[in-house]
Amino acid sequence: MKNHSKSLLLVLLMILAVVAFTACGGVSDPEAEPTAEPAPTEAPAVEEAATEEVAVAEEEAVVEEAAAEEAAVEEAVAETAEMEAEAVPAEEVAAPEMAMADALNLNIAAGNNQRTITYQQATPLELPDGTVISQGALKPTWQYIQEQLGIQLNDVTIQDQSAGEMMDVSAATSFDNAAIYGGNSIAEDFMSYGAQGYFVRLNDHLEHMPNFAAYLAASPNIAKAITAYDGGIYFVPYVAEIGNYARVFDGRETWVTALLDSDEALEAETHTLTPSYEGFWDRNATNVVDLQNEAAGGTLTRDVARDTLLAYIAETYPELENPSDLYLGETAVYDMDELVALWRVIELSPNTLSKVTTGDVIDGAEITPFFVRQTSYREDVLRLLNYFGGQRVHGSDSYAARFYLDANGELQYSYAEDSFLAGVDLLKDLYEEGLIHSEFADTSMTDNVRNSLYAADDSDGQQQFGFMTYDWIASTTASNPDVVGMLPPLTTVGDSDEFIHWTENTRVIKPDGWGISTAASEEEINAALYLLDYFFSDAGHIVQNYSPPYGLLEGETYLAPDGIEYPKFNEWMVDASCELKSCDMSGFLRDFIGSQIPIGYQKEIGFELQTTINHGEEAWALWIGAPVKSTSYESEDPLFRLVPPVFSLTEQDTAKLGQLAVGEEQVDQIFLYITGAETAVDSVEALKALYVNAGIDDYVDVYRNAYARMTE
Repeated sequence: MKNHSKSLLLVLLMILAVVAFTACGGVSDPEAEPTAEPAPTEAPAVEEAATEEVAVAEEEAVVEEAAAEEAAVEEAVAETAEMEAEAVPAEEVAAPEMAMADALNLNIAAGNNQRTITYQQATPLELPDGTVISQGALKPTWQYIQEQLGIQLNDVTIQDQSAGEMMDVSAATSFDNAAIYGGNSIAEDFMSYGAQGYFVRLNDHLEHMPNFAAYLAASPNIAKAITAYDGGIYFVPYVAEIGNYARVFDGRETWVTALLDSDEALEAETHTLTPSYEGFWDRNATNVVDLQNEAAGGTLTRDVARDTLLAYIAETYPELENPSDLYLGETAVYDMDELVALWRVIELSPNTLSKVTTGDVIDGAEITPFFVRQTSYREDVLRLLNYFGGQRVHGSDSYAARFYLDANGELQYSYAEDSFLAGVDLLKDLYEEGLIHSEFADTSMTDNVRNSLYAADDSDGQQQFGFMTYDWIASTTASNPDVVGMLPPLTTVGDSDEFIHWTENTRVIKPDGWGISTAASEEEINAALYLLDYFFSDAGHIVQNYSPPYGLLEGETYLAPDGIEYPKFNEWMVDASCELKSCDMSGFLRDFIGSQIPIGYQKEIGFELQTTINHGEEAWALWIGAPVKSTSYESEDPLFRLVPPVFSLTEQDTAKLGQLAVGEEQVDQIFLYITGAETAVDSVEALKALYVNAGIDDYVDVYRNAYARMTE
């Protein structure tokens, strides 16, 4: 009884901390139930102005009320501080003593029937104990959770339905066909529908979610990022491996060493290019791109490009043991111009590099210096702008995250900035030289380019080969044993004159997760709270990130390059992933086991690190050891601070945005301009005009106001 009392006190403390956060947010009373907002209607300007004055007055009153509540919370925290040290961890709190349903309907959509919680493989899966999982049954992880919690889980998902479509369809019946809804890219839906009363306000039930409450108390910026405009938290998010790199630069190691460190591998080359790109940086006595352009005399050959680059490296970096050390390993100190100079040599060496790769000169070989995995990843090309003076591109790990924070903490829309558009002109020059894959922006082509440029070296008739990409370490290094991680180009960022290795692409809060319908019964809501909280317990965290116990080595851990220990997969898991999913552990976990489904949980990097092959672990060690500076939610410098995955918009906000035309049309024009399409505008000034005419200033104001509500 004594321990139970201490546990309750700790839970109370965590709840008060979260309530304190929501009170500080300048939003409505966090204890009030959400109410549906009236649909916006047209009104005379005078009436609209009057309404805005009332809204301002109400908001000021809310701020005063929140301040008073915060003071009360601080007093309560002070009264319980003495007992906090003696309290047992939230993890040890027993199952909640409340009436719970013995079954729950779950509607978790991903637009892919392989990624639901139901096993959809034609071939049954036999578990280590002999249990056979057949098509139509719950995946093993969800059967295990069902047994651990004593709650029957019923998957009512239309298996191929997208999460967005699922939310639209379910809204028509007030979310009454399941207790829990979840999926990818629906965080904004949860916030919107939650504020209208369709989803349970989790803030009001944290006493029944001790593990999640502890997580929010320890992660206040995550709590801010998932808080709706009315102060409610209506969903539990999928939080990726916070604090770890996402995509990195990868390249073929032997291509660099063969071209730069000796003449032995060189073959005669006839390919030429006409320089379009001019040097950007002036950090050294000379600029290698300018030197190549001058030596070219209008037409650049392999020998001229290579000789110029080697002479430049010898003069500028005499301390390097080998010329390739400028680009490879921990000695890498190249900038974007020096990378372009290397790309040119690579582009002009199809005979040499096809022989280095296959053992024979391949007639008609096509060499691509830089590519992205597929055309749906085309905006990764825009990330190259990070290395022309630190231009920010994405404020979060999403191509739609085009807002970022400037050095003053003000929200900016990168794609419409003059500095961003000036960088687009540089990318156009690189594309004209053939340094970027010719079809990277053609969304009608859906092929996996990484497969053809990295993974098909030994295929009969193979003529296309790629050098460098920007992609995930594990899968990219696994695609070719010659591919290694490369440090990013040096650049300045913001007002600093210091050249650093940095990346803005890191693991973040995803716009994915799950929430509880208010149409569910009280008993169903209680059971759903218990289920959602389970994933933030130690046991739930492990089963969701890795596997039920039968997939792990008991008493053994994996030691990562950063010194952290993680649960370790056993031989059965590794062998099964290779047999059924070509050693893609992440895909095996999702498609066969049922772990890592994009619902609310904190993902851990340990599964990925221990299944990385070839040069993958070296890539992690390289970036961690440098270290490469990255963005985070905790950064004191706003320029390096991540923005929320989505912004909680009011109905008024949505109505305003509906009158504007900022969207994918302008983005399409950016890529048409880079690739020189006939339908493209003729200048970056014309691109800017597209944004201005679409109402970019009003668009930015809406999101700045939304961000202020979430963070003030």
